[in-house]
Amino acid sequence: MLQALRSRMRRFFGQSDGSITLEAILYMPPILMLFLLSLVLFDGFRTNNLSQKAAYSIGDAISRETVPLDDAYLNGMEAVYQEIVGRRAGYGIRFTIMRWSASQEAYLVDWSNVRGTLITNRLTDADLEGMENDLPQLQNGERIIMIEARTDVSVPEALRKSSDGWAPPLSVRIDMDKFQMAANVITRPRFTPQVCWQAC
Repeated sequence: MLQALRSRMRRFFGQSDGSITLEAILYMPPILMLFLLSLVLFDGFRTNNLSQKAAYSIGDAISRETVPLDDAYLNGMEAVYQEIVGRRAGYGIRFTIMRWSASQEAYLVDWSNVRGTLITNRLTDADLEGMENDLPQLQNGERIIMIEARTDVSVPEALRKSSDGWAPPLSVRIDMDKFQMAANVITRPRFTPQVCWQAC
């Protein structure tokens, strides 16, 4: 009896035929979710990289200007940003020229302007008070150019949490439709002490 049981067990463990339907049903959804998540992460890091390149390009272009800027110039910079990052994404760009005042011991805004929909407010002197730790140390009257860019990254429908509370299996859950990538670039004017808005 024991010998027959051992023989059957040996035959059972030695068999290699069978069906993988059950295993496929169990493993395919998590594999597909991980695949979709990898696409989202790849697209997110790609968008972040392009956003940084666009912000550096705009900051470098503005730093070389020797004449006052106007709306047409900033519209052109917006077109450059769209061309580099891609027109499919929501975006926002804020252009700010600021200086350090030793007498007031504060950063002061010369001018600020925005483009796009993700950044709607221009920077003010009061806004800079909370950003002092993120800004470089400057000499009295020295000016810098700050370009802030925000770009949306969309999340595929299969990875979103639905309105009825259903969420994808495992821990692959993103409770938002999209998230934003941010790029902040600070540079100094190259050929003039300041970059003016419309007139100096």
